[in-house]
Amino acid sequence: MAKMIPDIPTESIENLGERLFYVAAKELPDDYTVLYSYKFAVGDSDKESVMREADFVVVHPALGYVVVEVKQNNVGFHNGQWQEEKRGNYYPLHKDPVEQAQTAMHAILEWYSDIAKSERFPLRVRFALCFPESARYTGTLPAQLKEEDVWTRESLVDLEGTIRSLFGVRQKPERDACNILINKVLAPSFKLYSTLEDQLALFNHSAQKVMTEEQERILDETEDDKRKIYFGAAGTGKSFVAMEKAWRLAQVGYRVLLTCYNRNLVDMYSAGVQSPLVTSACFLDFIQEELERSGNRVRTPQGDVESFYKETLPELAFDYFSQLPDKEKYDAIIVDEGQDFRDTWFVCLEAMLKPEGQFYVFADPKQDLFGHGLDSLKNVAVSKHRLTLNLRNSVPICELLAKITGDKVKAKLNCGLPVTTLSWSDTQAEKRLLEKEIGRLVSQGLGPGRILVLSPHRRENSCLAGLTKIKEWPLVDVAEKKYGIQFCTIRSFKGLEADVVFLIGLKESKVCTPADVYVGASRAKFLLYVFHHEEWKLF
Repeated sequence: MAKMIPDIPTESIENLGERLFYVAAKELPDDYTVLYSYKFAVGDSDKESVMREADFVVVHPALGYVVVEVKQNNVGFHNGQWQEEKRGNYYPLHKDPVEQAQTAMHAILEWYSDIAKSERFPLRVRFALCFPESARYTGTLPAQLKEEDVWTRESLVDLEGTIRSLFGVRQKPERDACNILINKVLAPSFKLYSTLEDQLALFNHSAQKVMTEEQERILDETEDDKRKIYFGAAGTGKSFVAMEKAWRLAQVGYRVLLTCYNRNLVDMYSAGVQSPLVTSACFLDFIQEELERSGNRVRTPQGDVESFYKETLPELAFDYFSQLPDKEKYDAIIVDEGQDFRDTWFVCLEAMLKPEGQFYVFADPKQDLFGHGLDSLKNVAVSKHRLTLNLRNSVPICELLAKITGDKVKAKLNCGLPVTTLSWSDTQAEKRLLEKEIGRLVSQGLGPGRILVLSPHRRENSCLAGLTKIKEWPLVDVAEKKYGIQFCTIRSFKGLEADVVFLIGLKESKVCTPADVYVGASRAKFLLYVFHHEEWKLF
């Protein structure tokens, strides 16, 4: 059976004549290659090219190639013009079939010569006209045609014999020349590809555009609200909207406090909102520093640290800020990751705000890792706004988050690679899996600095204990701010994001709750790997 290019169902060919020839050509022996509907360009390179089409090109390594122009219905040649019969009358053909076949034959030959750097094709080249619906012809053929150039229905019964009669004596096979003809002239192939870095660049470009548009839309719609709580799942852009809000307020001369619980998140604020009117700070660090700056000695106890930060420190700060004159207080306070805040902390923040000041809170109930609850926020009698579009995570990651939480958030970034889930039996097996997968990604062009390893446990309690490298690439803590594969605990990285995340060490433990898994998985923007113990169920 001949090699057909393209190899398509015969019923998909609408033209009856072409369909009949395709069926016959497919039955040729294996050493034939048949190309259907071959398109090529003709014209001066300095002018606009014209696209032409050859119905069929049949190639044989010991014969050569023949261009076959197929015509359906009954066709004749009268008074120097090709005509076709329709409903008992003859009408001129729009194109001369001999000219069509000859043009294709010479164009293919010229292209072969250019590509092969050869002045001649070592085998014969021919053209033929085929009329699959006609059984015979009468009269005298035009001068440019020979009898063997005209094929009818009978010619298709033994198509190989018809082709051999056209070419005459079989020659020595020229397989190299025919491979060039087929693979580089008649059916060349190429592919467009991109590295993971290229894909990431495109993803981040799209994400930035989407984020900017959503920031503007959300803030424009809620501009008149002076006190508001924004609820949104991971990836809905809470932190970025909070930063943009702080920037807008500073542009009109407001002193703004942009605060959260996570120290690592503050670094992102400082880089993203550079204004002398905006103070970016971890809440507990900030109030302790302000008390000490004012001369109040605050000592962190050796024992009951939790009670100190939960009650003692906020109460001291409340007393201090309450007695400050209004002019020394903030015009606006923005709290990010509000689910991490205790009720007493919000009371303290109110004392830091001018009487008519603006107050905004951004929170996600699903990320309540510390069990503070959000009832106080939900019951506050202020305007509330729900963010419903995921602006960070790829579609596969959004689908995984929906399985974890049971909630569905519409993904705005319609792209991304599948989430990879791998199980391990012990920490050594987990380490080997991690090294293998990271090595595979780097070999595909991903920079090691793009990769973040997140664990419920500290590094010394993970499968990476004692390591300073993963293979030849440095392994560094996020807080070090050095180049290399980054490592961080899930809770310390809350509110932040990374292009590629390896979520490791998932097993039954107090610091590996469904909320922790949700927070860790939602940090990944483009690609996520999940490593879990073989006896631990992900959902």
